Amino acid sequence: MPDKRSKQGLSATRCRLFVLTLWTLSACLPLSAAPNSPQDHVKENHAMTTPTTTHNDQPPLSPRLTAKQALQRLLELIRGSQSISDFTPEYMHKGMDVDIKVINKNEYGYGERLSPSWAWSIQHLQVGSIGPRVDFVFGSMPGTQPSPAEICEFDFADFTAELEAMGFSRQSSHGEHNRWTFDYFDRPGMRVEVHPMAMPADSNDAGQACVKMVLVR
Repeated sequence: MPDKRSKQGLSATRCRLFVLTLWTLSACLPLSAAPNSPQDHVKENHAMTTPTTTHNDQPPLSPRLTAKQALQRLLELIRGSQSISDFTPEYMHKGMDVDIKVINKNEYGYGERLSPSWAWSIQHLQVGSIGPRVDFVFGSMPGTQPSPAEICEFDFADFTAELEAMGFSRQSSHGEHNRWTFDYFDRPGMRVEVHPMAMPADSNDAGQACVKMVLVR
């Protein structure tokens, strides 16, 4: 079974991710093109610009990545790494092709809105005694209850099949009453947890699982 420390750090991580996402979405707009030098970008940590608002004071949405692209680029980061120590700001910037915001040597990441209802974020952080971890999360915007269909083009089955193809061994984690909570994937030097989100029971895609969150450590 997975390390209990992973579960203990999950609630705190969700809160911090939510804060980072809101901060990123409200405070800055990703630059239209990635910097020529990732190292220069990290050192300069330059300010981002505020988006122009529309007539109803809502900023226009022009996300750098779709949900599918974000998941596929996360897979490429995992594929090209040996351990969590490889997930430097430069490596994440190059692999995701987004502008990584550095808070300190252990905390850096990126987040953006995909639509009026959904956002995604990726963050490297230090989680108590667990150590460094990279968390990728899809989150609905406050006050919305959107269908997961919008972020499910590349679904749980697609994502986890790619991990198995990389050589990860797969196991499932279950909570109370044997309820499935997530699948975790191990290979020497790395563990990946993939947390699902179910499609509504009354939808045409009932039974399909989408990716809600991916934790890499």
